[in-house]
Amino acid sequence: MKRRIALCFLLPMFAGACGEQAASPREASLSEAAWVTPPGLKDVEIEGTSLTLAGTASPSGRVVVSDPDGSQFAVAADGDGTFTLGMPMPTAATLYRLEVQSGQVRYPAPGRLFVAGTSGGPIAFVIAGSATRRFDAVSPLDDVDSDGTTSILSGRANAGTTIRVETDIARDIPVGPDGRWAAVTVGAPARLRVGGQDFAPLLTLAGSDGLSLTPGGWRLVWTAPGGGRQVTWLPDTAAQTSR
Repeated sequence: MKRRIALCFLLPMFAGACGEQAASPREASLSEAAWVTPPGLKDVEIEGTSLTLAGTASPSGRVVVSDPDGSQFAVAADGDGTFTLGMPMPTAATLYRLEVQSGQVRYPAPGRLFVAGTSGGPIAFVIAGSATRRFDAVSPLDDVDSDGTTSILSGRANAGTTIRVETDIARDIPVGPDGRWAAVTVGAPARLRVGGQDFAPLLTLAGSDGLSLTPGGWRLVWTAPGGGRQVTWLPDTAAQTSR
């Protein structure tokens, strides 16, 4: 997704005597900032004690991944805007920030990368107002995202099939060609059934932001870049307390 972040401004046009003026540093900066593609993740793979992130960003932009302690990992995207970044697996559950730097412009991703740690557990890109994109193997429900008013259920199944999702009503949700599906429901369901399996997500927004262990999974409460709060519940029997 690309967002226009430069300011629109008008330059007076005069006929005659004055020659073309060189762009000011501010105008050059605005031109450079005209289109910036925030980083997006397509895949995350575990290789021993390391993670390999693959995604897209602004062509030739510098992609930076930062943990809460200030450690950073960076790589330059290629001319087509794709990148691959290797980094160590964290020893405890960690929520990473991603941003792209293009010249003097720094533009954050709309979400965060959540990695449960070396002991196993979920690896997912949580996105403000959208379905979380999970990368570790789990079935049939990947996660539930909620702002307290609306919830998004999502997961993976065989492409081109359907999956039965039961909340207040039962629905057969189509699975996309990428093997992912998503369904929206009103409120924050305390119980639901997906693909014949029962789940009891904890979707309260009470308390401060952070990660916590719940029966059968992880509960992540976080504040998105725009300021809205969101809770993401990720089923996982191997969840543990985060740092």
